[in-house]
Amino acid sequence: MPTTIAIWIWCGAYLSLAGWTLSALHELNPAGYAITLLIGCTVLWVWRKKSSRTFPIRNYHSKLGRRFRRPLPAIFLFVAALIFLGGILHAPDNYDALTYRLPRMLNWLSASHWFWIPTSNERMNYSTTAWEWLALPQLALLRSDRGLFLINALGFLLMPGLLFSIFRQVGVARKVAWTWMWILPLGYGYATQAGSIGNDFNGALFCLMSVHCGLQARRSGRLSDIWLAGLAAALMTGVKMSNLPLLLPCLVAVWPALGQLRKNLAGSALLVVVGIMVSAAPTVVLNQAHTGSWTGDPQNLTQMQVKSPGAALLGNSLLLMQQSLMPPVLPAAQKLDKQLNQQLPASWRQTLKEKFPRYYLIHLKELPQEETAALGLGVTLLLLTSLGAAACGLGRADPIRGMMAALSPVGLAAWGATLFFMLKMGSEADARLLLPYYPLVVIPILLLPAQNRLLRFQGWRVLIALAVLSVLPAVVLSPARPLCPAQKILERLARQQPDRPELPRLATIYSTYAHRNDALAPLRAGLPDGVLKIGFFAGSNDTDYSLWRPFGLRQVAYLQTGTDQSVRVPDDVEWMVVKRAVWQKAGNVPLETWAAQLHAKITLSVPIVTLVAWGDETWCLLHIEKTDAGHSGYRKPALAKCREI
Repeated sequence: MPTTIAIWIWCGAYLSLAGWTLSALHELNPAGYAITLLIGCTVLWVWRKKSSRTFPIRNYHSKLGRRFRRPLPAIFLFVAALIFLGGILHAPDNYDALTYRLPRMLNWLSASHWFWIPTSNERMNYSTTAWEWLALPQLALLRSDRGLFLINALGFLLMPGLLFSIFRQVGVARKVAWTWMWILPLGYGYATQAGSIGNDFNGALFCLMSVHCGLQARRSGRLSDIWLAGLAAALMTGVKMSNLPLLLPCLVAVWPALGQLRKNLAGSALLVVVGIMVSAAPTVVLNQAHTGSWTGDPQNLTQMQVKSPGAALLGNSLLLMQQSLMPPVLPAAQKLDKQLNQQLPASWRQTLKEKFPRYYLIHLKELPQEETAALGLGVTLLLLTSLGAAACGLGRADPIRGMMAALSPVGLAAWGATLFFMLKMGSEADARLLLPYYPLVVIPILLLPAQNRLLRFQGWRVLIALAVLSVLPAVVLSPARPLCPAQKILERLARQQPDRPELPRLATIYSTYAHRNDALAPLRAGLPDGVLKIGFFAGSNDTDYSLWRPFGLRQVAYLQTGTDQSVRVPDDVEWMVVKRAVWQKAGNVPLETWAAQLHAKITLSVPIVTLVAWGDETWCLLHIEKTDAGHSGYRKPALAKCREI
């Protein structure tokens, strides 16, 4: 595994550095990536030839065969097989990816370089880019998104080994480390993202790699381990800025070995430069240059920055508790969510409304979904039971001394990083954003003497089996990648039991996910062949991803408002897609009136569900008739005024 981890980290750093380099050269295109990958594969082949490390395939297969005969590894292997099957059968439909990550990648490829995209969806610009640089070669060369899930799915296979290595190096008992190396990856958040293109899992993997290499460097004294720890930590921040606090436990892990950097100051300095380039630093600099704020959101329009630490801690704690205790199936999710909010004290509700506005954006889900899933009910109950057993003195006569035995610098640093996150972040999806934090946060719990004692009880082993098996409904019934005909079954049940409103809703959820990857396909079908540029007017949380198909041929132009608040349409745009609800909210003239002024005609109006919470929304396809072939610049009808969206 050490060789695999080294290759993973170096490849991640190489692709991130290559992405920025090709962008600077305006060669971010299939040809540029073909040359880049050829160079990278050649270097890897040469390194492999010169390296003394080998892959004993026969012995490795024999070892795997023995390992996966036991129940926990066998369950993990079965879940992994289901994850790969789901990724193969279903197109990726992670909503954040479809809304801004994949579209911005297509924008960059179209322009052959990174640029600040003129769009109302500012997440395309101020979000970090490490996952995109990993995925972009595949999208550029294959012009398909079907294999992007492999980034997470292959990483999922590395997670148990990384966890075992870290747990053992911080002092967790061998049996406890072996047990939890299989339990944690089967938390709902990891299992649901492993088959998707969500980037939280990617950040968790780089975090584990950084801590693993840092702890390894303490024992080995190898400079290469220190470099790998630093690169992995840099890539972790490059995946998502919410991972920045995790630099603390990564630094604590490698700190005793940092003196070894003096052995090769030139190489270490070069690695520092590479680390800065593959980290969040380039995005931070670009955000500061374009917006005047390192976050890219100086006015806090996304309301992610909570100015009141008390409100942030309260809201995040409540959300974390609700989402961590999510069972594998919860049919009455909406009703329960309303009841939980109503049970909050009035003062709490008022505080959250004023100081944590995004708290009310999320609801409990009927099924664990990658957008909101945390560890899940099973794993959370195991951790809570462990704490309860330790508090009762199990495994040590003195509970206080038992708690003191659980102190670990890496674990304490992880708790400090998590507390900082909880005090600053204002997201409704903090349980998902904390996925990179959980493996390190549980270290003090696993160090409790009660953990070893619990493994002797048959009841504890049964509880573990039930906890890990509870992930199967989350994987098999996942709306994003169902492995059974759930939609047809629910539609039939809804007809047979019309008095149960949750059944039609569940059927709608599956239907929405089934079409989400290409949600605007009905509008694209109305386009004639040869249309290479399409105008797009919608909200900041709407996806234009469908309109880029076929990838590499079409381009989307985001219709913007000028300084006089008029909608500007480029001269080379003859076809436009407009979301009627957004137009009605933003415009002071009806869409039909504006279209007439522009000599345009609404050729198609289609109700489309992109988010179940929004329901059916009307999307329109407009065609502009050519009236002045020699005109250049922008069409700007005098009365086409819009307020800011």
